[in-house]
Amino acid sequence: MEYEYLFMDRKRIGGNIEAIMRDRKCTKVTLSKAMNISRPTLDAFLRGDINNSGKYDEYIKRLLTYMQLTDTILDNYKTLPDIKKMRCNTVQKDEVGKGLQGMEIPYIFSKTYRSALNECKKMIQKGEDGLALSFFVPDAIKILAELTEDYPDLFIGVADVCSKEEASLAVDSGARFVFTNFPIREVGSFCKDRDVFCCMGAATVGEAFNAIDYGSDVVNLYPYSAIAPDMIKAIRTSLPKVELIATLNEAESDELKEDFFATLVRE
Repeated sequence: MEYEYLFMDRKRIGGNIEAIMRDRKCTKVTLSKAMNISRPTLDAFLRGDINNSGKYDEYIKRLLTYMQLTDTILDNYKTLPDIKKMRCNTVQKDEVGKGLQGMEIPYIFSKTYRSALNECKKMIQKGEDGLALSFFVPDAIKILAELTEDYPDLFIGVADVCSKEEASLAVDSGARFVFTNFPIREVGSFCKDRDVFCCMGAATVGEAFNAIDYGSDVVNLYPYSAIAPDMIKAIRTSLPKVELIATLNEAESDELKEDFFATLVRE
């Protein structure tokens, strides 16, 4: 049994799990679905009433995977400083917004974990103040956790997020901002609750309005190359207070960066 020491102290561990749920605003409904167990089973798990050691070990593994925790953090959660519980908690969206404004943000999308990690480190070594890692990269969460641990002062975030669950995994792994390619109400609500800088994608006036209505701090014109100039003009005219971001290649970013709050720069 891998987590026998947690099983032996499972009532206390259940209290730690409930503390994590409160901090992350994770409901029992969400957690039971994520762990693929029923609500009564989750309640028993939290109370420390799971007496089958094999089942308990299985549930702990599911919990650690979903929450992106180590067993050591789970065991010591209530005594840990906040920075170790959730690194993003000390990084509010206003600070991130100020840091990103005017930035040409490298957009990292590679087909393998290793190539993506190497590309991220290459950007950091070049002196970049931050980067956006695509959630489509294999083991993107692992890369985020490593980079945000090693470079806590950089503006490292995640792009291509498609759900609240992905946003939660990214933020709990240290991501300082969340980008989507289209408006997602649940992502906006999550970012608002956790005070995380959010940028949702839009290609029309209606989508841009929805993005802001859902909680986006700025709007990502996506896909920029497919949006007609008249539509971009309509978005700016209809929503004059909305700040815009665009994903561009390096040459386009150099030429157009003054027109946007910031740019995502792809190779």
